[in-house]
Amino acid sequence: DLPPAGRWRSAYRKLRRRGAFDFPVLGVAACARLERTVVAEARLWLGAVSMAPVEAREAQAALVGRPLTEETIEEAARLAYPLAKPVDNTDFGVRWRKEMTLQYVRDALRALRPA
Repeated sequence: DLPPAGRWRSAYRKLRRRGAFDFPVLGVAACARLERTVVAEARLWLGAVSMAPVEAREAQAALVGRPLTEETIEEAARLAYPLAKPVDNTDFGVRWRKEMTLQYVRDALRALRPA
């Protein structure tokens, strides 16, 4: 049995060629513990855009103490962006994969908003 999530919300976004089982060419894992609408704790990791998963510490820090507004999300996405250093190991362009990091971080963080 998994423990209840409590005030934690989580999201994972995966860019892949096919809709079915496929290895990601970009992955974004995000979770946040919310106190009402304000982020009390946050975790943000990027996968498949570096040699190993990367923790976006500056982006995490930018989220804490703030609501998940578009402005907050954009700031966190911009802080995570430089950490994406895709390896040329797929038929997707490296530059395009890096640019998609912004959109996938935004999407994952938007999914953490309270309903």
